[in-house]
Amino acid sequence: RGVPCPHFPLKRALNIMLRSFALISLVGTCAAFGAAPVARTRVATRAAPQMAATLESMPGKYAKGGVFDPLGLGDKGDLIWLREAELKHGRIAMLAVVGYAAVDQGLVFPGAQFAGVSSLDAHDLMVKAGIMQQLFFAVAFFEVLDAFRLLTARQDGSWPADYTPGDFQLDPFKMANDKYRLAEIKNGRL
Repeated sequence: RGVPCPHFPLKRALNIMLRSFALISLVGTCAAFGAAPVARTRVATRAAPQMAATLESMPGKYAKGGVFDPLGLGDKGDLIWLREAELKHGRIAMLAVVGYAAVDQGLVFPGAQFAGVSSLDAHDLMVKAGIMQQLFFAVAFFEVLDAFRLLTARQDGSWPADYTPGDFQLDPFKMANDKYRLAEIKNGRL
């Protein structure tokens, strides 16, 4: 095990490393909550050709030799809109798993009422403290912003040719490639 330094105990060092890891992992997911600025003009958007989205052309297929769609959802709606929703829900689910694990590792809100809280009790304490209502209104605000982003991108019932679902034009770590997009889709489906 080794002997911990008396000025910097091992438990504190592990706690700081865990909090740093949780913070770093949350930085990338913050892009899911911000609306990207739309720099297109109305004329340029209308003149763009319609994006041809088919199930066969989208990444994330599982079945060999075809597409796995037993409910036929690909024929019932706009595929770009559905993929946008799939990515958003997957990002929220991945963020929830990180949050659940972070609470059990000791990353909680400051204050005596939150000390020693387990993941199972965290929801009830947040409701009692009024934090869940604040979270609801914050998420609702960003959802409205995102709805405006989606509706302005899809004018006249067609998507711009260069539109990519889930892309917020924010990639500080240069990870926007096909490998990571496919991994994000698959991990969000877990």
